[in-house]
Amino acid sequence: MDLRLLQAFLLVTKTGNITQAAEQLNFSQPTVTAQIRTLEDHFGVLLFERVGKKLYITDAGRRLISYAEKLLVIHGEAQVVLQEFAQDRTIKVGLGTAVAAHTLSPILRDFQKLVKNVSVSIEHCLDLPITVKGILDNSFDLAFVHDHIANSRIMQFEVVVQKLVWVAHPSLIERHGNDIWNLPFIALKKGSIYRPKYDHFIQERSITPILVYSDSEAIRQAVVNGLGVGVLPEVLVNDHLSDGTLIELSNAPELEIVFSVIFHKDKTFAPAIRTLLNIIAEHSNIKSGLAEYLQSI
Repeated sequence: MDLRLLQAFLLVTKTGNITQAAEQLNFSQPTVTAQIRTLEDHFGVLLFERVGKKLYITDAGRRLISYAEKLLVIHGEAQVVLQEFAQDRTIKVGLGTAVAAHTLSPILRDFQKLVKNVSVSIEHCLDLPITVKGILDNSFDLAFVHDHIANSRIMQFEVVVQKLVWVAHPSLIERHGNDIWNLPFIALKKGSIYRPKYDHFIQERSITPILVYSDSEAIRQAVVNGLGVGVLPEVLVNDHLSDGTLIELSNAPELEIVFSVIFHKDKTFAPAIRTLLNIIAEHSNIKSGLAEYLQSI
């Protein structure tokens, strides 16, 4: 039942006049009359009788007053309680790699401008199966990954392409020259997210990495300290390239990685999650179809 019918009913009982009730509700008199008739049709009883120009409430109408008041009070309490949950709402995001956090930062900045009182909880996942499990069991509302997900219950949209750059400290070039294949090489361990992007290049040349790390941040630090050349997402080293701390090796193969956003195909989006996904679509630098999908559901 539309609770506005009960609100109109109670105001008519209070004023004893449909016209006055309509004025207070900012409705037309015919609208309030129609609301009362709808309520009477719903219960199958007459709530008011009109004698001449006077309106009289019936016994059924008197009985309804206390129930209508209780329903409206309960509705108001429910609104207050649920609003508390809405204000404390947390969007849970899984990250398949720490690099995705850099891609997510400008998105979150725009989200904070639009949505207040909603926090975003970000969890870095050790491997892809953990990320996928989090989507399937609703531990995550959405997640960022590099890999293709072959699961019919998961929606996946490629949203951001990031350039991978071959970088080194200037002192390394001074010592060894600028032939990339003669430089000591620092790699991610096998099985890491973007090791396959360059693995075949170093295998073809029988290059044995001088250092192997499990995360890109450790590689960045090692490269900054002049220990070797590394392949890193451009977003991680932009500042170093700008101030000359590192240089990009221009004679290296061109590589890139693609970030995707994933979520459960049957997920019902709260307004805040939908807003976040729309912002992700706006920040997309490739044609992803995400914005069109959000408009279709």
